[in-house]
Parts: sequence; structure tokens; C-alpha cells
Amino acid sequence: MACVPGNTTGFIRGSAAVGGSSVPEHTVASLTAFAIAKQEVKFADWLIVRAWATSNGYTFQNAGVQGSTGGGTDQHPVTAISWRDSIVWCNAASQKQGLTPVYYTDASFTTPLKTSTAGGINATAGSEDNPYVNWSANGYRLPTEAEWEFAARYLNASSFLRGDAPSGWQDNNTVNALVDTLEIEAVAWWSSNAGGGTNPVALKAANALGIFDMSGNLWEHVWDWSGSYTTVSPYTDADSRGPSAVATNRVFRGGSWTNAAANQGSAFRNASVPSFTANDVGFRPARRP
Repeated sequence: MACVPGNTTGFIRGSAAVGGSSVPEHTVASLTAFAIAKQEVKFADWLIVRAWATSNGYTFQNAGVQGSTGGGTDQHPVTAISWRDSIVWCNAASQKQGLTPVYYTDASFTTPLKTSTAGGINATAGSEDNPYVNWSANGYRLPTEAEWEFAARYLNASSFLRGDAPSGWQDNNTVNALVDTLEIEAVAWWSSNAGGGTNPVALKAANALGIFDMSGNLWEHVWDWSGSYTTVSPYTDADSRGPSAVATNRVFRGGSWTNAAANQGSAFRNASVPSFTANDVGFRPARRP
């Protein structure tokens, strides 16, 4: 995993250049340091944890497949898994490694969430859509949307990538300030170069933190409920975790192999219901550093 430095001065999230649900731009007050996986979860790692989990009281809505078609190698990212599957897998990975799980069915944090099912939104506190979250636990979890974008756009302690550029972008064409096709292809698998499906993880150039594929290859589930950005709380809170009320959709970020250049920008957002699966959506875990 990559350790991401904390931020106490605030950083601007969103992008007017991307538009849509990525505006208005707003300042997240601060972020606590965290760690995030350098790669999207590979099918090999998904399978190892899932096998352990199903032998230890866990159930999953979906089995997951190798890449976009199920015909990829174990080095392809896992797809066809839901937001629910992702958080249950994070709990299982935590317990397998002797870490404290993050998601629970009870407010006292005694019973880890172990079940992912199909069906509509379940707003009940402690359910798979609305778990109790021990944010101080050292186990694996989905990154918040603020954490994800911070890691995707990070250049150094005071500088951040523009929101319409893919994570890891280098402006190699000094004739213009555009995000050119070759510059995108250096860091991302997208509709122009992916060959009609996912590719094995970590083949493109990494970003400034050594993280691969934050743009392209797969959309990635994050924690937050989807809502319209504002310039006030909760989007400007320290360690912003998005809307607290149960909504319809959970956010995913990063663009995928199916998308055009405009969707590869580090500020671009998308969302769907927690049970949603697709052959271009996966995840990468985060945790305390």
C-alpha cells in the first residue's frame, strides 16, 4: 500500500473543467494520513480472501470474475462485484490478517459485517448498506471520496493535479495545455487503447505516490453516498465522508476501459446502487497508515 501524507491546510476538490456532478469546486478542510492500495484488487487476491471468508461465516452477493470478461488472468482486476461485496471483502481481509475490521452490524463494534446480498436499499442501521463504521480500526475499508481524490491528484505537500487530467498525468506536449491522447495513454487504459476490456494491473505509469490505474481500467467503489457537491458541510468537513443520510447511490471514481478521455479526469464522478455490478467496476482498499 502507499502511505498518503495528511493535509492540514485544505485541498480543492472537484473541477469546473470536468463539470457535471464534479462542481462546484470546494475545499476539504483537512485529511488525516492514510494508506491506500497501489493497485486495484486483483482477482488472485480477491479469490484468496473470498475462499477464506466463505469458510469463516462470510457470504457474498457475487463471486467476482477475472477482468471484464471472466477470461482474464489472475493479474486482471476483479470485476462483477458490488459495493456491498467490497466492504464485506475488506472485513474478511482484515480478519484474515489479524487486523480489526471496520464495518459492523452493531454500535458497540462487536459483530463484524459478514453478509452481502442482492436487493434494494436497506436503510436499517447495521445493515450491509448502512453499517456501523469504526473509523479508528486498523483494518481495510473503502477510501472516502475525499481520500480517493486526494491520492489521485497529489503531487506534493502543496500541489495537486488539475481535475480534468488523469492521475499521474505529465504534460509532455509544451505546445498546448491540453490533456493529449498520448499523455492519457501513458497512465490509463481507456476506450482508445484498452483493447475492448480490462488489462492486468500496474502496467501503466504510476502517479506521484506510486499508485497505479487510479484513472482508467476500472471504476472504483468508494465509501460515500452520492450527493451534489456544495461549498459547505459535509463536503468541506475535515476528513469529509460525504452525506450521512442513507441515499440511493454510492459513488465510484476513476473512469474505466469503457470510457472516453473526458471520463478519465481525476475529479470525475459516477455512482450507482450498492448492489450494482458491472464488468468495468472494481475497488482498492484503504486503511490507517
